[in-house]
Amino acid sequence: MKCPFLEEVVVRYCKAYPIRKLIPSDLSGTMSLCLSEGHVQCTEYQGVAKGDGEKSKEVNRMKVAREEGVKVTEREHLSTEPLCIWAKLGVVPERHCTLDYNCAECEFNQSLMDANGKYAQAPDMFNIIERLRRLPASERKCRYTLMGEVSYKLCPNNYQCGTCEYDQAMQDALYGHPKVVGRMAQVKRIKVRDFLILSHLYFHKKHTWVRIMSDDTVRVGLDDFAQRLLGQIEGVEFLPGRELRKGEFAWGVRCKMGDAQLLSPIDGTVKAINEELSKDGSSLNTDPYGEGWVLELQPFDLRESLEELVKGDSAKDWLEAEIDRLSQRIASDIGVTVADGGQLIHAIDEKIDGRQWRNLIKDFLLL
Repeated sequence: MKCPFLEEVVVRYCKAYPIRKLIPSDLSGTMSLCLSEGHVQCTEYQGVAKGDGEKSKEVNRMKVAREEGVKVTEREHLSTEPLCIWAKLGVVPERHCTLDYNCAECEFNQSLMDANGKYAQAPDMFNIIERLRRLPASERKCRYTLMGEVSYKLCPNNYQCGTCEYDQAMQDALYGHPKVVGRMAQVKRIKVRDFLILSHLYFHKKHTWVRIMSDDTVRVGLDDFAQRLLGQIEGVEFLPGRELRKGEFAWGVRCKMGDAQLLSPIDGTVKAINEELSKDGSSLNTDPYGEGWVLELQPFDLRESLEELVKGDSAKDWLEAEIDRLSQRIASDIGVTVADGGQLIHAIDEKIDGRQWRNLIKDFLLL
């Protein structure tokens, strides 16, 4: 016997309609056209089916042409559009982008959002975003990396591009905003094999950095090399004192593999801390030179403090040597193979045990 107070609601969405469309439930008991064999008569379904059929024919034609040695023009190549970002991320099995990655105008992308324009709250997206958050930090690539616009950038905003400051800056830069172009031109992104440094930062040789904000304020944080070595960072522990000395413990990090300490790159008085890192340290992995800044200091003597730090080409040479040293360590002591060209395998913390991890931290991040 069915309970008279029980109401069952099954929510279904049409997969053919270009925007999210709820399939109505007919309370009279008759089968909805969308849920019956008659769905093949629907004009939306026929349009999608026709499009898929034409795409399959085009792909097969190009395949045959290549096998027969027939030259395919550049325009014909472009007819097989690049993969949608959501396909690259594994959210959907296969989907191609026809809007040159202009996600804000994409109806499919909009269908994955809720009424407030957020992904994480949409019914189909909650599990997807959670899965993306659980990816190793090295795999959470920004859409501009997936598009090929930048060589390396991880997503710090849970793929909510519409509220991302970096996304807005990139849009301004791509469309030629003179102020943004000028500012970005002054900061060079330097790739040292598989690691990133920025030209305007000063680096301590135990992998923390300094950025001059004003005459009496600097920001400090950890570099890309350190965050890769630490692995998944869960949070930051700030020290109670107000004064820091170069080469002494400045803050601690809680990592998946254990706890570690980072050293201050300069002498100074703490002016501000990035409190968000106490609860969630993920931005140290995803954006170590931006949202992942840790402290703001008032240096005791800025000029003197910067003398022992490296910057630009000097930082590049120093990091090259550090990568070589790490490559030798993980190959000889740990037995982990290093990729060709000296690139460190991503997520090294997933391939070593706790003792090996602590030895690497002691060697590279501590005095």
